[in-house]
Amino acid sequence: MSSMKSDVFAKPSEGFTQALAREIVRNLTSIGQFTVRPRQMAGRLFQRSETKGKKPLELGEHPLLVDTSVLIDGRILPIVNSGFLTGTLLVPQFVLGEVQHLADNSDSLRRAKGRPGLDVAGKLRSQKQNPFLRTKIISEDVPDVAEVDHKLIELAKRWRGQHVQLITIDFNLAQLARAQGVKVLSVVDLASALKIAIVPGEELTVAITHEGKERQQGVGYLPDGTMIVVDEAKDKVGSSVVVVVTKIHQTAAGQLFFARLK
Repeated sequence: MSSMKSDVFAKPSEGFTQALAREIVRNLTSIGQFTVRPRQMAGRLFQRSETKGKKPLELGEHPLLVDTSVLIDGRILPIVNSGFLTGTLLVPQFVLGEVQHLADNSDSLRRAKGRPGLDVAGKLRSQKQNPFLRTKIISEDVPDVAEVDHKLIELAKRWRGQHVQLITIDFNLAQLARAQGVKVLSVVDLASALKIAIVPGEELTVAITHEGKERQQGVGYLPDGTMIVVDEAKDKVGSSVVVVVTKIHQTAAGQLFFARLK
């Protein structure tokens, strides 16, 4: 009897134990229990519940992400009122925060930039001349990014699937955003496209508003705001003169004309 008990309860061989263990692991793996580690599984479940509970931001039709320079510059307001833009202007809270910081600055020059920017933001929100465009203040942020320009680029990349475009007058920001695949609408490019087409040798009438820096120069401006530097016109400040365009200089900000008195 004792020999029978010892046979029944004999310790399994090492080979049998290993084979049994492999079989258990194989079966558990087949039903997905060991495909993810416990921490990874918990993380994924938590992530799913968060994603499921949080609705994606509704950007609206033709979303345009507004940067600080656009509000400070102010030309966006007449462009919107003219009806040339349609869709949704998205103004992040951190952009308004930067404009507010400028408006509250102790430096008078910075204050002069910031306060009109806040005024433009308010007028964009309340404008009714263009019924095909609305302005939306959004709270979305990129907390781990410090600079406002980089925050805007990251948001634009995040919403690339919703065809968001970044609208700016900042040349460097536009170049950086385009290099990262972000679509950009440049107010400067729009202004350049609308400038008067002038060629060397053309005659113009221009009002000389102030002195230039060299060769007795006088400086005036065309109706579209383009600067024209006129040689030997220092003594013509305050009067209108007929000039002949001699040279056109292209800059990142647009064109600069040089001329002589006729």
